[in-house]
Amino acid sequence: MELKIEMKKQILSELNRVREIMGLSVLLEQENIDPNIYKEFEGGKPYELFLLKATPTSKLYFESTGEGVKDSQRFKYRRKHPQLIQIEKLKIRIENLDKTKRSYDTMVETLTARIEKAKKMYNDKLELPRFDEKYQYTSSKDSVKNSRGGDNPFEENPEFVEGAQRVKVEVPLTSKEKLAVMEQIRRYVDKNYKGDYEAAADTTKLSKKTSSYRYYGIKSMKLSPKGIEVKKIEEERPPVLPGFEEKIQLTDGGGNSVFPNNEWEVGDQIKNWAEETVETINSMKSQFAQKGYKDITVEMTDTKYDKDGKVVKVPYTIATSASRIPNGGKAKNLTFLELSEKRAESVENYLQQVFSSAGVKMIEPIISFQGGNKDGSSGPEWSGRNEDRPKYEQYKYCKIAVAFKLSSPGLEEDEVLAEPETVTKVGEWNLKITRQIKGRPFKDFITWITSWELPKGKPSNGKKSKRNPIGCPAYD
Repeated sequence: MELKIEMKKQILSELNRVREIMGLSVLLEQENIDPNIYKEFEGGKPYELFLLKATPTSKLYFESTGEGVKDSQRFKYRRKHPQLIQIEKLKIRIENLDKTKRSYDTMVETLTARIEKAKKMYNDKLELPRFDEKYQYTSSKDSVKNSRGGDNPFEENPEFVEGAQRVKVEVPLTSKEKLAVMEQIRRYVDKNYKGDYEAAADTTKLSKKTSSYRYYGIKSMKLSPKGIEVKKIEEERPPVLPGFEEKIQLTDGGGNSVFPNNEWEVGDQIKNWAEETVETINSMKSQFAQKGYKDITVEMTDTKYDKDGKVVKVPYTIATSASRIPNGGKAKNLTFLELSEKRAESVENYLQQVFSSAGVKMIEPIISFQGGNKDGSSGPEWSGRNEDRPKYEQYKYCKIAVAFKLSSPGLEEDEVLAEPETVTKVGEWNLKITRQIKGRPFKDFITWITSWELPKGKPSNGKKSKRNPIGCPAYD
């Protein structure tokens, strides 16, 4: 009976393991996952074991952001930032000055100037390597020797990590890759320690015994990059279609208004701009028709190429604002926000009518009517003087941003604008796990005596085989 129960437990355990592995596969296929999910995998046990057994440089690789490691980890020695020491001494000198002396004010002024100079030097040195907010660093024994006897000598750096200067990964591990590392650790513990993480961590507890060796817990884990690099892949860019972009801010001027005072119908400024824009559209259509293009259409667009060839957004926007001159007339009972909103709606409806009549395919605009003061108005409070009115009129405005493009069967463009260049990651990360192993010398000696044979020659290429580390896949 006990045997059957144990077998049933093993079967259930294996079923659960399959489910977990399937779940991991789903996670690795997802585009966006929790950046810290690897810490929670398997209840956090693989991550805890990695922190316990990983070599110092392996931990640096694992935590790398691609910018190398901190100075506090790269250098063997450190001392307090010299300028901090200097500033402290100068402050103490000021505190100890005799205030009864006639030269007191002069001395305070002189010492304060020296403090400011030291602060500037402190900030300048933060831009240099081997300095941070608290310390100066070095690995030079001569520097350490020369600092002895002073009041700020170099001492051993407790944060130093051997080999840290060589650690710099241009493409650090992604969350998916870290999760894959945790899965490799999980598999190793399952295979060699039957899922017992305490046994895997204990290098004094026997976990397996053979005729020649005794195996204990994990001695170390070493993570290292292999051929990690970034490759930039040039992609064919869609041809640039003819078109133009408009960004304007219309205000009252030249005898024309953007909106009549205390009204929301569009004024002559907006009407003139819309008519000129339609003329430009028709002129471009005519030019391409003369070149032989047929069935030319015009549409608004919210994307374009910048000077570097990258696709950027150019949304169709309408923004309106009232000035702080009190509302009157038709708008007497409206707040600034209500008046500005009515003006924005009026502009949207007018441009929809004008451009649609000209055959332009429209897109939805982004509407803004809060103004600079967030209450539908912009500018300073009304002074109450009519002679100041021209100064306030500039804050009654209408801003329009829009882009148009021409299309024709002869002007081809991909449906989706592609980036001209993509970045692909290649290479892999290797995780090598070493167990604590002890041989049985007497048994080894007997085996060697009984199986002795003449030594063989070295391979012609002079290379020795070596054990392959566990490979963690890299993800494109």
